[in-house]
Amino acid sequence: MMIHSPYILFLMQWLMTTAMQLQLEDAPKKVGPLPKLTSDSKREEAIKLYGSGLLYEKENRLLDALRSFEKAMELDPGALSPRKALIPIYMSLDRIEDALVQCRYVLDRDDSSLETFALYAKQLAALGKVEEVTEILEKLIKNPASKDKPELRLQVLRELSLRYEQASNWEKSEEKSKGVAEILEMPSAEEVLELTEDSYRKLKAENYEMLGRLALKRKDTKTAIEYYLKAQKLDIVRSGRLGLNLAQVYASEGKNEEALLRVDEFLQTQPLGTEAYELKISLQKKMGKDKDIVPEIELASSRDNHNNSLKLILARELRIKGQVPRAEAIYEEIATQAPSTEVYNALFDLYRENKESGASRALARLESSIQAVSRKGGIPPDPSQAMQVKAMLLALKKDPEMLRKILDQAYNQLVKGGKIGLETKVALGTLASRASELKAGEKLLLVSLTESAPNSATESEVYSGLLRIYRMAHKYQEIITICKDGLDKAKNTSRVLFHVEMAGAYTHLEKDVEALAAIDLAISESQDREKLFSKRYRASLLAQMGKLQEAEKEALTLLRDYDQPSEVRDIRYTLSSIYSGMKNHEKSEALLKQILEADPADATANNDLGYQWADRSHNLEEAEKLIRKALDLDQKLRDTSNRLTFEPENAAYIDSLGWVIFRRGKLKEARIELEKASNLPEGSDDPVVWDHLGDVYFSLKEKQKSLESYLKAINLYQVVRTRRDAERVKDIKQKIQLLELEPSKK
Repeated sequence: MMIHSPYILFLMQWLMTTAMQLQLEDAPKKVGPLPKLTSDSKREEAIKLYGSGLLYEKENRLLDALRSFEKAMELDPGALSPRKALIPIYMSLDRIEDALVQCRYVLDRDDSSLETFALYAKQLAALGKVEEVTEILEKLIKNPASKDKPELRLQVLRELSLRYEQASNWEKSEEKSKGVAEILEMPSAEEVLELTEDSYRKLKAENYEMLGRLALKRKDTKTAIEYYLKAQKLDIVRSGRLGLNLAQVYASEGKNEEALLRVDEFLQTQPLGTEAYELKISLQKKMGKDKDIVPEIELASSRDNHNNSLKLILARELRIKGQVPRAEAIYEEIATQAPSTEVYNALFDLYRENKESGASRALARLESSIQAVSRKGGIPPDPSQAMQVKAMLLALKKDPEMLRKILDQAYNQLVKGGKIGLETKVALGTLASRASELKAGEKLLLVSLTESAPNSATESEVYSGLLRIYRMAHKYQEIITICKDGLDKAKNTSRVLFHVEMAGAYTHLEKDVEALAAIDLAISESQDREKLFSKRYRASLLAQMGKLQEAEKEALTLLRDYDQPSEVRDIRYTLSSIYSGMKNHEKSEALLKQILEADPADATANNDLGYQWADRSHNLEEAEKLIRKALDLDQKLRDTSNRLTFEPENAAYIDSLGWVIFRRGKLKEARIELEKASNLPEGSDDPVVWDHLGDVYFSLKEKQKSLESYLKAINLYQVVRTRRDAERVKDIKQKIQLLELEPSKK
């Protein structure tokens, strides 16, 4: 998870307070003569509109200002001042993508605009786009206009040092921290930077600590100690923390007695974190002092009773010593008082040790909390249990093994006539649909559907979960049946969902007339974003039906009819897929590049462009970079997600990585990635993954595994049933014929 340090916030404050002054200075000096893209009269009108916009903005009439600036930009597209003025207005109206577009446009043409750099960095940071923020801050620090701003340079260098440290780029981080040191050591630094003596000393101490930490990363313990001792002299408050740093250095040198002494000094401050306690435990084990671990942690916990992280360490060590009941009591206490993912992960791990009753106990605990939240019959619900439920579901998201055990327990309980509350069945059914536990999920949700009252709060969740399960199981007729049932009975679920799902199912069953009728109903009954999605899906369905020219025509029409950046992105992606089906790689790739120009952090576009290149053995090194970037972005998204449902790795992206590595001749590495993809829920029944894996086994001379993979791919193509399957199956059969001529690997 990215940590937003206070430094970038300080940087933003400094820049925003000078934004108006910079804008007034930039307008005449930076824009220069307006390009002759329009007539003189239009240019003059654009200038008038820009002036009007500034007046409206001063009067806080933002919508009037917005219209004036946008009209000025339309009349004179090359003028930067209206675009700069639009950025903060777009941000205030939450039109983030529009603001980003204007930021990129301005910076491409005027890289000295400090306020635009700042606004751009702020929005990218808010969106979690780590690499882009770092790139912008690097440009800002290299900007000649920043040389006369030591306060600004100080904040940017500190921010960059932290970001590079978080990215494990120790060399870059140290370079930036040394830049900070240079500024802090310049003559009259306190006065120039407008710092009090106390603030100045703390800044220097903090930077020395950073440099010490980075020296330790490169195994330079002598330099690390020097930096830490300098920091201790400057900041008494920080000295305790620096004691931990010194303990880590001594521990790395095998000086366990000195390390233990230093860490004990630090623990006297009762730190909130667990790093020092973990270090002490590891030192005690190395020194043969295992018997002291539990008593000393118990004593520390009694003195710091609100430190739940310390209690979790105590419970863990008690389990190691075989004192499971005491450990469980601690988990129960924390879960009751301060429910969290960490405590439930630990508690479920403890339950797992009891193979007979572990899953049953976990299910009972979840059921109890869910039913307490949703009590009926005049009994008031217990809102405090909502936090318990959320913590448990997030813990299960990170523990698919326990989730499967709970789902099996719930399924068997229902089969045997046992009772489970409706809300619990819905929650578990939804989790099952996300985790590809299809049998249990279908049972839970079908029972829930019969029990759900019309217009209930759970109705939409039940239908969505069932449709997801049937889609993953390729049960297209069941999808149609459920959708018809929903259209007839559902009161609290979007009718568009049912029409869209039916259209997809009919397409797989090659019932084109029915498919187009269903998607046309979706279009007629939808509004706004739903309508655009339905229209894009119609174009995609036409492409699947082999009506590629018609699909292209509809997508191009959408591209003319919609102009918002997010809408244009989605349409371009649809059109790119259509061109890929037409084997018009040039146009398909051009559209993906346009998406990436607007948003370099678009994971899907990164993956698809990389995969297309890999599939044609083109630009393989760059293709691998794009695919790895997509995987990194996907990982960060899942790491920071608060969704309660299980989110496995993206099998399609991992397949892409395996495929590009295979194309680069790295057979063993490709095998690892493709086998990984084939074991993921969405990869296990993807014929493309098995086709690729068969090619890898073929190249490794593993004849039997290659044959099994090819046959599985053929079988899955017949199950999935898309129009181009015949061609693909024919290709695989030709590979099998070649395989029969190859000797097996001995």
